[in-house]
Amino acid sequence: MKAVVLEAVQQPLVVKDVPAPAIGAQDVLIRVQACGTCHTDLHLSEGMFVPFGVNKFPLIPGHEVTGVVDRVGAQVTHLKPGDRVGVYFVFGCGHCSYCVAGEDENCTTIWTGSRLGGFSLDGGYAEYMRAPADCVMRLPEELDFVDAAPFFCAGLTMYGGIKNGGYRPGQRVAVLGIGGLGHLGLQIANAMGAEVIAVTATGAKKELAHSLGAHHVINGTGGDVGAQLRALGGANVVLSTTLDTQLIAGAMQGLATEGALVLAAVTVESIPVVPALLLAFQHRIVGSLVGSRGDMQELLQLAAKHKIRPMTEIYPLEQANEVHARLRAQQVRFRAVLTPA
Repeated sequence: MKAVVLEAVQQPLVVKDVPAPAIGAQDVLIRVQACGTCHTDLHLSEGMFVPFGVNKFPLIPGHEVTGVVDRVGAQVTHLKPGDRVGVYFVFGCGHCSYCVAGEDENCTTIWTGSRLGGFSLDGGYAEYMRAPADCVMRLPEELDFVDAAPFFCAGLTMYGGIKNGGYRPGQRVAVLGIGGLGHLGLQIANAMGAEVIAVTATGAKKELAHSLGAHHVINGTGGDVGAQLRALGGANVVLSTTLDTQLIAGAMQGLATEGALVLAAVTVESIPVVPALLLAFQHRIVGSLVGSRGDMQELLQLAAKHKIRPMTEIYPLEQANEVHARLRAQQVRFRAVLTPA
């Protein structure tokens, strides 16, 4: 089969022919139809995850995978060849305390047990992918393969982040950054019944933000963001998709009492925190990696019902290096998706 391989960190991707993966009794083989690209794919290629034990190379990247079931293992009963599916890329063990509690994304074996599709196990930059059947779920008929792919990381990051922030229907959700994550965050928050506030440094995105479900748009470079949020009543959840720590710190000052700042982007610089303010207003700062398998099922249904869709650029698999270069240069406006055909 044709695949895109990362042979070592700090190396270009290589398009080559490799054997199709064999499957076990509890696996499925998926004929990939679309695979989203993500900034974490860049972090993988740069070696960011090596200190966490993600150091299996050569590797086929790609963790936003949709396709058609080609074959099923002998013990798989809930899927059959021809099913339209997507892959939840966190292959949890199923028996640790987090998995049992339905928090698969925190499985104790993720980093130590090489159980991340597209990071420590071969992913979807290929014509075929093997996945544990328990991590494969049917797609709603309303979603095509390209539209569905980004939900399996970007969309789930936003949905899981809103839930992890303790959101309750009717509350105010502020989304920092209207890019690959944030443009989905606005739509998802709106569909969940929130009063949605978009915070963007790009004035040209105001009309776009409104069209994606924002009730209010704040210019992140146009003054005190915290004061602007407080003028609207304060944000119950601030969902940050930005690396701009100054913007994050400003928005934190706009939290409502008992509000939560949810960090959903890989920000490595520090932000100032005044413990007395956290105490006085019972604010929380939450790190949110991605949602659970249950969250993924809920999100797919939400997207189908409310017509939530990503804005995508589509490229053939052979252009994976060009797509990564565009991502690195921040030239992909929202989400880029690779298709094997």
